[in-house]
Amino acid sequence: MTIYQASSVSMAELATVFNQAFSDYLIEVYFTRDSLREYVHRHGLDLDASLVVGADGLLVGLLLSGSDSGTTWNAGMGMHPNWRRRGLGSELLDEWLAISRQAGLERALLEVIKQNLVATNLYRSRGFKEVRAYQGFEGRPAWERRAPINPETFEQVDVEDLIPVYRRGHSWQKRPDVLRRLGSFEVLRTKNGEGYLIYENVGGLMYIFDMTPNDEGRALLEHATRREVPRLIRVVNAIDLVEEDLYRQLGFRPWIRNVEMVLRL
Repeated sequence: MTIYQASSVSMAELATVFNQAFSDYLIEVYFTRDSLREYVHRHGLDLDASLVVGADGLLVGLLLSGSDSGTTWNAGMGMHPNWRRRGLGSELLDEWLAISRQAGLERALLEVIKQNLVATNLYRSRGFKEVRAYQGFEGRPAWERRAPINPETFEQVDVEDLIPVYRRGHSWQKRPDVLRRLGSFEVLRTKNGEGYLIYENVGGLMYIFDMTPNDEGRALLEHATRREVPRLIRVVNAIDLVEEDLYRQLGFRPWIRNVEMVLRL
């Protein structure tokens, strides 16, 4: 077994091993070469600091990571199903932590789906502590709609325009630097400045990156739903009970629950 830099393999190879490692994951995960390249860019990942595992001439595992301001984050770690339970995942995690310490980083951060007990127990064994949980939601656009929002009351803006009012408390997946890289997302804001919606609709799956949990945000969501006609809407990592309550009022059901874990290096 050999662990080496992810930058030494092609993006297509990296996408293949990622898809194999997450083929039986609790939620569907699939990357093409181009969509993985976008994921790496969007989340500010460093392929020189990311790792892949080779065994018997095959790529069998990976750990994607990035770092900023003394923090490194694990943006996806997995092993091919046929190569699990051999201690390779533990060695991969230990190598990432060792490299992070050598680089002078101060803490390691990751998220894991709460139901993924194997991964959670592995992280705990290395000293990771749970610091908070984020609830995700999904639903279909079938709630009782209000009158359409007046198009004169909102506008499409650039993501940079939202930075001063962007809500605090997001996970690493939604930090401001990620917001700045959402080139393909739609960004709507009410002209009174009290509501915004950031979303993407791909193949009928509408992903809400962030939305103000108030009447203005709801009105923008209903407008976007009328325009996009998605078959399913999803949101990852609601940051507080106010946001959770809004999605429940709209008839969304709880989806995945992510646990954020931190280790002081």
